[in-house]
Amino acid sequence: MNSKVTMRQAARILGCSRHTVERLARRMASTCRDFHERQLQCQGKQLQGIFQLDELETFERDRSLCPVTVPVLIERKSYFVLHTGVAPMGHRGRLNPRAKSRLEIYQALHPRRKNQSRLAVAGALLRLRELLADESLLHLQTDRKTTYKYLAKQIFPGRIAMHVRESSKTARTYGNVLFPINHTLAMMRDGISRLVRRSWGVSKDRNRLNDHMSIWMVYRNYQRGITVKDPNITPAMALGISHKPFLAKEIFSARWPLRD
Repeated sequence: MNSKVTMRQAARILGCSRHTVERLARRMASTCRDFHERQLQCQGKQLQGIFQLDELETFERDRSLCPVTVPVLIERKSYFVLHTGVAPMGHRGRLNPRAKSRLEIYQALHPRRKNQSRLAVAGALLRLRELLADESLLHLQTDRKTTYKYLAKQIFPGRIAMHVRESSKTARTYGNVLFPINHTLAMMRDGISRLVRRSWGVSKDRNRLNDHMSIWMVYRNYQRGITVKDPNITPAMALGISHKPFLAKEIFSARWPLRD
């Protein structure tokens, strides 16, 4: 699930049905979401740091007719992924005649798609407000998309100490202030088969993409080291949320919160 292997190929490797892989992936995603939520609840409203927000764009079923936005929120120094989301977007502005005919057929079978990018970004910032320490000022870094500036002022009135807005056209090198979030999005495209560009493994349903990202987020935060050179320090450890890397059997041994 975190090594760019598609569902069908995972079924071939494991010698089982594709439906078995899909069913277990949904169960894993549910456990991962509960585990991540439990770790953040144990932390309480003590979260501090410099946070970065950006959106990754992909699609479901059709590249031009069904684009999808994926907002990702991280803590800059630790690379800890606080929140991910998935939301639909409207079809591309200019469509060739062939794409227009496909759009007419699609709209006849499905409800009209609305751009929910603003709602998804607002959800990420609201989640940050829930976790940020009381009376703590916000230090935010984003690109120059006007939505980020507007929503940050609406959700954090009078609490924005710094909002650095870097151009998305700046070279994405280590010297770029947005390097951590750019690097995180690149890791997502490298590890999640559904996000690989020009791939047959694209999601047919954005909800399944959200499940896949939940599994990757727990792996990235609580199991994988921040860098290859220091594999024993996970992002959760760097942020002070955990004191050790978690094994897979520790994550999946019980549901969070614990049930009877």
